[in-house]
Amino acid sequence: MKEKKKAASTTANLQHRSGNKDSKSSRIIQQVRSIFLSGRKVTAKEINAETNSNDARRVISTLRNDEGWDIKDVRLDDRRKLYWLEPDKRQMSIDWEVNGNE
Repeated sequence: MKEKKKAASTTANLQHRSGNKDSKSSRIIQQVRSIFLSGRKVTAKEINAETNSNDARRVISTLRNDEGWDIKDVRLDDRRKLYWLEPDKRQMSIDWEVNGNE
């Protein structure tokens, strides 16, 4: 009987841990989105340092492939890659000047 109780509690612990993992992953993705939306150019190492994770390249891949983000990269002389979000050229700029005719 003890073995069954132990097995059940282990399963419950695994489910609880996976919930935390999902929320942590969502938090990391949201942080990376925020970094790119700020207009910064960053390396994977910088993203990992800010998110306290080691998932930068995986998250960049997810944003590119699953969410359609136009994240560009260039290889630097020291073999690192610099990543940035390419601005959407389809977006119109808004002229906020007020006409004197009103």
